[in-house]
Amino acid sequence: MPVYTYTTLDDPLGINNTLALGIDGSGLIVGQYTDNNGEHGFVDSGGSYATLNDPFATSGTGASGINATGQIVGSFADKNGTHGFLESGGSYTTLDDPNFSVFTTAQGINGSGQIVGVYQDIFGTYHGFEYNSGTWTNIDDPLGVNTYAEGITDNGRIVGYYLDPDRIHYHGFFYLHGVYTTLDDPNAQPGATFAFGINNAGQIAGYYSDHNGATHGFVYNNGIYTTIDDPIGANGTLATGINDAGQVVGYVLDGNFQNHGFLATLGPNPPPPAGTTADMILRGSNNSLVAGQYEIYDIGNNAILAAYQLGQAGTEWAFVTLGGFSGSDTTDMLLRNSNTGGFEVYDISNNNITNAAFLGTVGLNWQVMGFGNFSSLGETDMMLRNMNTGGVEVYDISNNQITNSVFMGTVGLNWQVGGFGNFSSLGESDVILRNTMTGGLEVYDISNNQITNAVFMGTVGLNWQIVGTVISATSRGKPI
Repeated sequence: MPVYTYTTLDDPLGINNTLALGIDGSGLIVGQYTDNNGEHGFVDSGGSYATLNDPFATSGTGASGINATGQIVGSFADKNGTHGFLESGGSYTTLDDPNFSVFTTAQGINGSGQIVGVYQDIFGTYHGFEYNSGTWTNIDDPLGVNTYAEGITDNGRIVGYYLDPDRIHYHGFFYLHGVYTTLDDPNAQPGATFAFGINNAGQIAGYYSDHNGATHGFVYNNGIYTTIDDPIGANGTLATGINDAGQVVGYVLDGNFQNHGFLATLGPNPPPPAGTTADMILRGSNNSLVAGQYEIYDIGNNAILAAYQLGQAGTEWAFVTLGGFSGSDTTDMLLRNSNTGGFEVYDISNNNITNAAFLGTVGLNWQVMGFGNFSSLGETDMMLRNMNTGGVEVYDISNNQITNSVFMGTVGLNWQVGGFGNFSSLGESDVILRNTMTGGLEVYDISNNQITNAVFMGTVGLNWQIVGTVISATSRGKPI
């Protein structure tokens, strides 16, 4: 799972009560703090705090959201109730939903100035709203009796939470084009998930209560829930905002029941633990909620010792193989674009992707046959075959670049690859082909990107399928 580093945020004017509630792409953070005179909004720019007070406020101001142009939304209180506000360039605009009774709050704003929030009607029911250039639209999850809209992306995706008809259980929701999707963290007790922030990549921040009643933050990303627990939050962590860089803000309740804001920044995965002898890469299938998500599992002594997310690639990028393409002693990952034929290599070291390089594009009529040391130079090379002609071409790869390509000849399309290995005992990579009509096996010795010899090995019934080839233990100087 991702690893976060945490920075505590305490407004210097606050009295042990700072809440970080929203963050923009540049890292500006908004929220509220409490002093002896009540609540005040703030903007934090790299540790420099500026106070925000709506000029109409008589009983407190809080800032909840900020967009890429620096516009800020929040709420303030006066003798008539609670009102939303928009602050832009130092000018404050009051926002009251036309259906409100005594309560409107503005919670989130996107780059186009669309605002979401919550209002209470004259019957005491809470509704989410979207405000866009003077037009107010209700956001009401059909499964809830109260709905709270909290965050919005540039393309209009909205998150929030709703209250069940039993008036006890809460659920997060995701809304787009009239469709509501319920979000329930799998670690939460039933009906105790709240979604608050969303970025333009669709990552959602919120919090949940577990079966023991403890509160934890979470980040939801393509079907995966990652728990966010600030180490100083002895009595709870609540995540309330996330920006496009994946930085998360929120607040914690420490051991003395005092509130502190926090900033959580995604850091590199830790190196494999002691005892790791192998790694396994997994990819989320294209028809799953984790499509294109890659994870790495450290394995030792027949057990999974640790697991981390490597990253995510578009579903048009298909996994090809693992190998040594960068000229180092680390293992790299090769992907191919199913639309263009382009190849991309990702260098992996200590459980992290450390570099990415585009190798080039090869026509999709050329299909990957396999990988091996065909050039006798020690690196991993790639062999492709033309699906129309049967032509075979080898590509030498070094330092994440295709350094040479050689046409090796044409093999009938009824001959299919059976596997690669050192079958001639000469040290290079050879290839076994099998006749799909007769079951015949033929080995081709390869050296310096050339087929140097071909030997017919015999025929095996077609009811027997090749599942793999491997270097014999005896060829490595070890008993079988």
